[in-house]
Amino acid sequence: MRQFIIGAAVALAAVPAAAQEAAVPAAAQEFDWRKHEGETINVMLNNLAWTQLMRDRIDAFTEATGIRVRAETFSEEQYRTRLTTLLQGGSSELDVFMTLPSREAPLFQANGWYADLTPLLQGEATDPAYDYDDFSAALRQSGVVGEAITSVPINVEGPLFYWRRDIFETCNVEKPEYLEDLPAAAEKIRACDSAITPWAARGLRGTVGYPLGAFVYNMGGDFMDEGGKASLCLPGTIKGLDLYGSMLRDYGPPGATNHTFTQVMDLLGQGRVAMTNESSNEFSTLMKHEGRAEDIGVDVLPGGRESGISKPVVINWSLAVSGLSENKEAAWYFVQWATGAENQEELATQGIAPSRVSVFNGEGFRNWASESRPRGEWLEALLEISQTGSSLYQTPSLTRTPEAREILSNVVQQIVLGQADAETAACAVTEQVQALQD
Repeated sequence: MRQFIIGAAVALAAVPAAAQEAAVPAAAQEFDWRKHEGETINVMLNNLAWTQLMRDRIDAFTEATGIRVRAETFSEEQYRTRLTTLLQGGSSELDVFMTLPSREAPLFQANGWYADLTPLLQGEATDPAYDYDDFSAALRQSGVVGEAITSVPINVEGPLFYWRRDIFETCNVEKPEYLEDLPAAAEKIRACDSAITPWAARGLRGTVGYPLGAFVYNMGGDFMDEGGKASLCLPGTIKGLDLYGSMLRDYGPPGATNHTFTQVMDLLGQGRVAMTNESSNEFSTLMKHEGRAEDIGVDVLPGGRESGISKPVVINWSLAVSGLSENKEAAWYFVQWATGAENQEELATQGIAPSRVSVFNGEGFRNWASESRPRGEWLEALLEISQTGSSLYQTPSLTRTPEAREILSNVVQQIVLGQADAETAACAVTEQVQALQD
C-alpha cells in the first residue's frame, strides 16, 4: 500500500536548522497542561469541515487545561475580511487563527502578524510527547518563513474530481479520461437529463485559483514564462483558462460567478450537479448528504490528452498564534492540543486528511478508508496529489498573492460572463501580474 510522504526527503533539506531542531522534544518530564488555568484565549476559525468537527471538541481542551476558549467562526470571505481588519488594526485580543500559508505566509510574517513558534517548540511550553517531527516535512516547510516557524499544519488537501456514478451510468456517459473530454461528457448529461446541472465550480472572485490550477497545468500551461516572469499569456495557460471558464459558462449553474466551495458542494450534495473539481477537505460534509455515499466517485482531475500532464494542486491549512497576542503561551497550548495526534486520529476517521505522517499511515485511518468505496477512492486520490501536486496556483508573488488571485479570478469571470475570450482576457493583464512579482 502506498504511504503518505508528501515530498519529505526534498522538503526536509529545505527546512532551516532552527525548524529541524524544534522537532526534538524537550527533556522528558511531566508536562503541566494546567499552567494557564483560568486564562481566556480568543480563537478565529474559517468555516471548514475541520472547524466544524474541532469546535465540538473545544470543551475537552478547557476541561484538560482550564483555559477558556472564545471561538468565532466565519465563512471564508467574511473570515479573511475580519482577520485582516483585526491584524491591520493591531488588535491584541486575537490569540489563535487559521492561516493558509501558500496564500499569505510571507505577507503575514513581514507584517508581524505571526508569532515565531520556534522558542515555544524548543522550550518548556511544549509537551515532550508532541513530536513536531511527525508532521510531513513539506507541510512543516509551508509554515516556515526565513528562520521562523509561523504555523502548524492541521490537514492536507487539494481539489479532487467528484462525479455522480449513477448519472453517468444512466446517461451512458464514460468517465472523462482526459481533461479535454469534460465538455463532451457535460453535453451528453445535459441532453440526457435537463434537470441535472452537468458541472459546477468556483467562480467567486479571489477563490478561483485553487480549483483552476490543475486546469492550467494539465493543459500544458504555467503561471510564469520560461524566463521566470509572471504571465497568463501563454498557450497552455490560455487553454486551461478557456476550458475552466467555458465549462462554467456553458454547463454550470446560474450565478456561478458568486459561488465558492460552499455553494458548489451544496449543489453536489443535494444531487443537482453531475461533476465538479472541489476540495478534498469537503469530503466528510458531502458524505453527510443522503445517497452520496453510494453514488459519488472520487478521483484526481483527469490529466491533459495533448500535454500528457497531470499536475494537481495540494495545500494545507494551519493554525498560527498572533504576533500581537498577549497570551502567546496559552495560545500555543491550544495549537499543540488541536494539532496533537489524538485529535488528528479522531478527525481522520471523520474525513479530515491528517497532516501527521503517523496518523495518515496509521491503521485507524486506513481501516476507516477501507470501509467504503468513496473513502478508499478519496484516500488514493489524496496520496496521488500529495506526491505529484503543486502549491502554486497563481502568478508567483511572495507578499502579494491575494492580489494575484484577484486578477486571475477576474480573467475567469470575463470568460464566464462572455465579456472577453480567454486569450484577450489573459494577455491584457500581463503588466499587472508582472508588477506584483517580487
